[in-house]
Amino acid sequence: MPVLPDLLILDAARPAAVQGESSPERMAERVPQCVLAPWLAGLPVPGRDLLALLPVLDVNARAFAALRALPQDAGQNAIAALFCADPFLRVRDAVQILRAAGISRVTNFPTIQIIDGAAAHGFESAGLGMRREAEILGEFVRAGFAVTGFAGSAESGALLARQGVGALVLHPGPAMADWRVRTVRHLTDLPVRLMVPDGYGTELDGAMALADGALRYG
Repeated sequence: MPVLPDLLILDAARPAAVQGESSPERMAERVPQCVLAPWLAGLPVPGRDLLALLPVLDVNARAFAALRALPQDAGQNAIAALFCADPFLRVRDAVQILRAAGISRVTNFPTIQIIDGAAAHGFESAGLGMRREAEILGEFVRAGFAVTGFAGSAESGALLARQGVGALVLHPGPAMADWRVRTVRHLTDLPVRLMVPDGYGTELDGAMALADGALRYG
């Protein structure tokens, strides 16, 4: 599997780097692909992976408000980060907003998969867990979007692959070991990046050596 360029999670779209650049192809080369998560601006840095899942702000409402305000072509190389377990997220409405913003890529971030144990079982029983995330991403695939799927385990990565996602990001959650990357390799041939959240260091080195690239906060 070829090494992929690292991705950054940003709270705002990057402007074109060169003034007077008229070619969309040349502009795309100058503006690297990123995961666009406008709601990050409303969260403190410590614990933001988890805080984004709590009712402290409406993640998707902030994302859509920011997308509506994007200058033309500003989001053309961005992957829109959406909370796909949100029971109020309607894909048909999201599709209209994304297309109007010139965005053709989406991902399920933040992901409900970082919650485990009894709480995770409760969300799943209520139809708000990993299965909903996978189904929503499948709807985006069928709507013609390129989808990158966040997965908290090899098994959820395989589930997302069956929904048609084009690439995976393994999120370490409480911990990450190289076996998880090895296992997902046996279950799918999709390219796999490794999410490197705040506070992680050398403990991810083994897994990083097996991944195709990384995703970090910008």
